[in-house]
Amino acid sequence: MGNETKTWVHLLLVKGLPAPWIFWLALGAGVIPIIATHAALLLNLLAPDPLLGDAFHCMPYWDGCVSVSRAVRSGPGLPLFRALMLPAAAALALTWISAGRWLAQLQPDAETNAGRLSAMGVIGALFLVLYVSALGTEGAWYGWMRRYGVVVYFGLTALAQLLFVHALWPLRGEPPLRHLRRPLRALFALVLVEWLGGVASVAKRVVLSDAALINRVENVIEWWFALALSAAFVMVALVMRGASRQSTGGTSSR
Repeated sequence: MGNETKTWVHLLLVKGLPAPWIFWLALGAGVIPIIATHAALLLNLLAPDPLLGDAFHCMPYWDGCVSVSRAVRSGPGLPLFRALMLPAAAALALTWISAGRWLAQLQPDAETNAGRLSAMGVIGALFLVLYVSALGTEGAWYGWMRRYGVVVYFGLTALAQLLFVHALWPLRGEPPLRHLRRPLRALFALVLVEWLGGVASVAKRVVLSDAALINRVENVIEWWFALALSAAFVMVALVMRGASRQSTGGTSSR
Protein backbone atom coordinates (compact mmCIF):
# COMPACT_ATOMS: atom_id res chain seq x y z
CA MET A 1 0.00 0.00 0.00
CA GLY A 2 2.87 2.35 0.77
CA ASN A 3 4.39 1.91 -2.69
CA GLU A 4 0.97 2.39 -4.31
CA THR A 5 0.50 5.65 -2.38
CA LYS A 6 3.92 6.89 -3.46
CA THR A 7 3.07 6.01 -7.05
CA TRP A 8 -0.16 8.03 -6.88
CA VAL A 9 1.61 11.02 -5.35
CA HIS A 10 4.36 10.86 -7.98
CA LEU A 11 1.80 10.50 -10.76
CA LEU A 12 -0.25 13.45 -9.53
CA LEU A 13 2.41 15.95 -8.50
CA VAL A 14 5.33 15.06 -10.78
CA LYS A 15 4.12 13.40 -13.96
CA GLY A 16 0.51 14.57 -13.87
CA LEU A 17 -2.63 12.50 -14.35
CA PRO A 18 -3.45 11.06 -17.80
CA ALA A 19 -5.72 13.29 -19.88
CA PRO A 20 -8.71 10.87 -19.82
CA TRP A 21 -8.57 10.81 -16.02
CA ILE A 22 -8.54 14.62 -15.85
CA PHE A 23 -11.58 14.78 -18.13
CA TRP A 24 -13.62 12.42 -15.96
CA LEU A 25 -12.50 14.11 -12.74
CA ALA A 26 -13.51 17.55 -13.99
CA LEU A 27 -16.77 16.17 -15.37
CA GLY A 28 -17.51 14.53 -12.02
CA ALA A 29 -16.66 17.73 -10.16
CA GLY A 30 -19.39 19.43 -12.18
CA VAL A 31 -22.08 16.80 -12.67
CA ILE A 32 -22.06 15.12 -9.24
CA PRO A 33 -22.95 18.27 -7.24
CA ILE A 34 -25.84 19.01 -9.62
CA ILE A 35 -27.19 15.47 -9.20
CA ALA A 36 -26.60 15.46 -5.43
CA THR A 37 -28.35 18.77 -4.80
CA HIS A 38 -31.41 18.09 -6.93
CA ALA A 39 -31.76 14.47 -5.82
CA ALA A 40 -31.61 15.55 -2.16
CA LEU A 41 -34.19 18.27 -2.84
CA LEU A 42 -36.47 15.74 -4.55
CA LEU A 43 -36.19 13.23 -1.71
CA ASN A 44 -37.02 15.89 0.85
CA LEU A 45 -39.88 17.13 -1.30
CA LEU A 46 -41.39 13.64 -1.40
CA ALA A 47 -40.71 12.85 2.26
CA PRO A 48 -43.76 12.79 4.55
CA ASP A 49 -41.78 14.60 7.25
CA PRO A 50 -43.70 17.44 8.95
CA LEU A 51 -40.44 18.91 10.20
CA LEU A 52 -39.55 19.83 6.64
CA GLY A 53 -42.75 21.83 6.26
CA ASP A 54 -44.18 23.03 2.95
CA ALA A 55 -41.17 25.17 1.99
CA PHE A 56 -39.99 22.58 -0.50
CA HIS A 57 -43.19 22.67 -2.54
CA CYS A 58 -41.98 25.21 -5.07
CA MET A 59 -39.39 25.84 -7.76
CA PRO A 60 -36.46 27.38 -5.88
CA TYR A 61 -34.86 28.73 -9.06
CA TRP A 62 -37.82 31.06 -9.52
CA ASP A 63 -39.53 31.33 -6.14
CA GLY A 64 -36.53 31.34 -3.81
CA CYS A 65 -38.62 29.49 -1.24
CA VAL A 66 -35.68 27.54 0.14
CA SER A 67 -31.91 27.95 0.10
CA VAL A 68 -29.56 25.29 -1.24
CA SER A 69 -28.32 24.61 2.28
CA ARG A 70 -31.83 24.27 3.70
CA ALA A 71 -32.79 21.94 0.86
CA VAL A 72 -30.08 19.39 1.68
CA ARG A 73 -29.13 19.69 5.35
CA SER A 74 -31.92 17.52 6.80
CA GLY A 75 -34.40 14.83 5.94
CA PRO A 76 -33.80 11.73 3.80
CA GLY A 77 -31.90 13.77 1.22
CA LEU A 78 -29.01 14.54 3.58
CA PRO A 79 -27.31 11.08 3.56
CA LEU A 80 -27.43 10.96 -0.23
CA PHE A 81 -26.11 14.51 -0.52
CA ARG A 82 -23.21 13.78 1.83
CA ALA A 83 -22.39 10.45 0.13
CA LEU A 84 -22.13 12.14 -3.27
CA MET A 85 -20.53 15.44 -2.32
CA LEU A 86 -17.53 14.05 -0.44
CA PRO A 87 -16.15 12.22 -3.51
CA ALA A 88 -17.12 15.25 -5.60
CA ALA A 89 -14.90 17.39 -3.37
CA ALA A 90 -12.01 14.99 -3.95
CA ALA A 91 -12.60 15.20 -7.71
CA LEU A 92 -12.69 18.98 -7.38
CA ALA A 93 -9.31 19.13 -5.64
CA LEU A 94 -7.68 16.78 -8.16
CA THR A 95 -9.18 18.78 -11.03
CA TRP A 96 -7.62 22.02 -9.77
CA ILE A 97 -4.23 20.40 -9.23
CA SER A 98 -4.34 19.02 -12.75
CA ALA A 99 -5.63 22.31 -14.20
CA GLY A 100 -2.76 24.19 -12.56
CA ARG A 101 -0.20 21.79 -14.02
CA TRP A 102 -1.82 22.05 -17.44
CA LEU A 103 -1.84 25.85 -17.39
CA ALA A 104 1.80 25.91 -16.27
CA GLN A 105 2.70 23.76 -19.29
CA LEU A 106 0.56 25.90 -21.60
CA GLN A 107 2.01 29.16 -20.24
CA PRO A 108 5.41 28.49 -18.62
CA ASP A 109 5.83 32.19 -17.79
CA ALA A 110 2.59 32.11 -15.76
CA GLU A 111 3.50 29.17 -13.54
CA THR A 112 3.06 31.22 -10.36
CA ASN A 113 -0.53 32.13 -11.25
CA ALA A 114 -1.23 28.51 -12.12
CA GLY A 115 0.01 27.53 -8.67
CA ARG A 116 -2.25 30.10 -7.03
CA LEU A 117 -5.20 28.81 -9.02
CA SER A 118 -4.55 25.25 -7.83
CA ALA A 119 -4.10 26.39 -4.23
CA MET A 120 -7.35 28.34 -4.18
CA GLY A 121 -9.24 25.46 -5.77
CA VAL A 122 -7.88 22.89 -3.32
CA ILE A 123 -8.62 25.10 -0.31
CA GLY A 124 -12.14 25.63 -1.63
CA ALA A 125 -12.57 21.86 -1.98
CA LEU A 126 -11.33 21.38 1.60
CA PHE A 127 -13.93 23.82 2.91
CA LEU A 128 -16.57 21.95 0.92
CA VAL A 129 -15.57 18.77 2.77
CA LEU A 130 -15.80 20.57 6.12
CA TYR A 131 -19.17 22.06 5.23
CA VAL A 132 -20.68 18.78 4.02
CA SER A 133 -19.33 16.94 7.07
CA ALA A 134 -20.97 19.51 9.36
CA LEU A 135 -24.40 19.26 7.75
CA GLY A 136 -27.04 17.86 10.08
CA THR A 137 -25.08 18.66 13.23
CA GLU A 138 -25.79 21.29 15.86
CA GLY A 139 -23.71 23.80 17.75
CA ALA A 140 -21.32 26.65 17.11
CA TRP A 141 -19.14 24.63 14.70
CA TYR A 142 -22.03 23.95 12.35
CA GLY A 143 -23.19 27.54 12.65
CA TRP A 144 -19.74 28.77 11.66
CA MET A 145 -19.43 26.30 8.79
CA ARG A 146 -22.91 27.15 7.55
CA ARG A 147 -22.09 30.86 7.46
CA TYR A 148 -18.50 30.80 6.31
CA GLY A 149 -17.51 27.32 5.09
CA VAL A 150 -19.78 27.32 2.08
CA VAL A 151 -18.89 30.98 1.40
CA VAL A 152 -15.18 30.11 1.26
CA TYR A 153 -15.92 27.14 -1.01
CA PHE A 154 -18.08 29.21 -3.36
CA GLY A 155 -15.76 32.22 -3.30
CA LEU A 156 -12.44 30.44 -3.88
CA THR A 157 -13.87 28.12 -6.52
CA ALA A 158 -15.43 31.02 -8.43
CA LEU A 159 -12.17 32.96 -8.18
CA ALA A 160 -10.15 29.97 -9.43
CA GLN A 161 -12.54 29.61 -12.37
CA LEU A 162 -12.14 33.31 -13.14
CA LEU A 163 -8.35 32.96 -13.17
CA PHE A 164 -8.67 29.90 -15.41
CA VAL A 165 -10.75 31.84 -17.94
CA HIS A 166 -8.45 34.87 -17.65
CA ALA A 167 -5.46 32.70 -18.52
CA LEU A 168 -7.11 30.97 -21.49
CA TRP A 169 -9.18 33.73 -23.07
CA PRO A 170 -6.25 35.57 -24.75
CA LEU A 171 -5.14 32.23 -26.26
CA ARG A 172 -8.51 31.28 -27.73
CA GLY A 173 -7.30 31.93 -31.30
CA GLU A 174 -4.07 29.96 -30.92
CA PRO A 175 -3.35 26.22 -30.85
CA PRO A 176 -4.28 24.11 -29.01
CA LEU A 177 -7.35 26.22 -28.13
CA ARG A 178 -8.23 27.44 -31.62
CA HIS A 179 -10.91 24.80 -32.14
CA LEU A 180 -12.36 25.10 -28.64
CA ARG A 181 -14.05 28.47 -28.90
CA ARG A 182 -17.52 27.15 -28.10
CA PRO A 183 -16.68 25.52 -24.76
CA LEU A 184 -14.46 28.49 -23.92
CA ARG A 185 -17.29 30.90 -24.61
CA ALA A 186 -19.68 28.76 -22.59
CA LEU A 187 -17.17 28.71 -19.72
CA PHE A 188 -16.81 32.49 -19.96
CA ALA A 189 -20.61 32.90 -19.87
CA LEU A 190 -21.01 30.63 -16.84
CA VAL A 191 -18.27 32.40 -14.90
CA LEU A 192 -19.87 35.72 -15.84
CA VAL A 193 -23.19 34.48 -14.43
CA GLU A 194 -21.44 33.60 -11.17
CA TRP A 195 -19.87 37.01 -10.75
CA LEU A 196 -23.00 38.88 -11.78
CA GLY A 197 -24.79 36.83 -9.16
CA GLY A 198 -22.20 37.89 -6.61
CA VAL A 199 -22.74 41.55 -7.48
CA ALA A 200 -26.53 41.10 -7.31
CA SER A 201 -26.19 39.44 -3.91
CA VAL A 202 -24.41 42.50 -2.56
CA ALA A 203 -26.75 44.96 -4.29
CA LYS A 204 -30.01 43.35 -3.12
CA ARG A 205 -29.79 44.89 0.35
CA VAL A 206 -29.21 48.31 -1.18
CA VAL A 207 -32.20 48.28 -3.52
CA LEU A 208 -34.63 46.18 -1.43
CA SER A 209 -36.03 46.83 2.02
CA ASP A 210 -38.44 43.95 2.58
CA ALA A 211 -36.64 41.27 4.63
CA ALA A 212 -38.71 38.38 3.26
CA LEU A 213 -38.16 39.49 -0.33
CA ILE A 214 -34.42 39.90 0.29
CA ASN A 215 -34.27 36.34 1.61
CA ARG A 216 -36.10 34.94 -1.43
CA VAL A 217 -33.93 36.89 -3.86
CA GLU A 218 -30.83 35.66 -2.06
CA ASN A 219 -32.04 32.07 -2.39
CA VAL A 220 -32.72 32.48 -6.12
CA ILE A 221 -29.23 33.92 -6.63
CA GLU A 222 -27.70 31.07 -4.64
CA TRP A 223 -29.40 28.37 -6.73
CA TRP A 224 -28.33 29.90 -10.04
CA PHE A 225 -24.83 30.60 -8.74
CA ALA A 226 -24.38 27.00 -7.57
CA LEU A 227 -25.69 25.66 -10.90
CA ALA A 228 -23.34 27.88 -12.93
CA LEU A 229 -20.41 26.99 -10.67
CA SER A 230 -20.93 23.27 -11.22
CA ALA A 231 -21.76 23.53 -14.93
CA ALA A 232 -18.52 25.45 -15.48
CA PHE A 233 -16.55 22.31 -14.63
CA VAL A 234 -18.22 20.48 -17.51
CA MET A 235 -16.76 23.16 -19.80
CA VAL A 236 -13.38 22.88 -18.04
CA ALA A 237 -13.46 19.15 -18.77
CA LEU A 238 -14.27 19.73 -22.45
CA VAL A 239 -11.61 22.43 -22.85
CA MET A 240 -8.83 20.39 -21.25
CA ARG A 241 -9.74 17.21 -23.15
CA GLY A 242 -10.00 19.09 -26.45
CA ALA A 243 -6.70 20.89 -25.92
CA SER A 244 -5.01 17.62 -25.03
CA ARG A 245 -6.29 16.01 -28.23
CA GLN A 246 -5.11 18.97 -30.29
CA SER A 247 -1.63 18.89 -28.76
CA THR A 248 -1.33 15.15 -29.50
CA GLY A 249 -2.54 15.51 -33.08
CA GLY A 250 -6.14 14.43 -32.47
CA THR A 251 -9.31 16.18 -33.50
CA SER A 252 -11.83 18.13 -31.53
CA SER A 253 -15.25 19.41 -32.38
CA ARG A 254 -15.89 23.05 -32.70
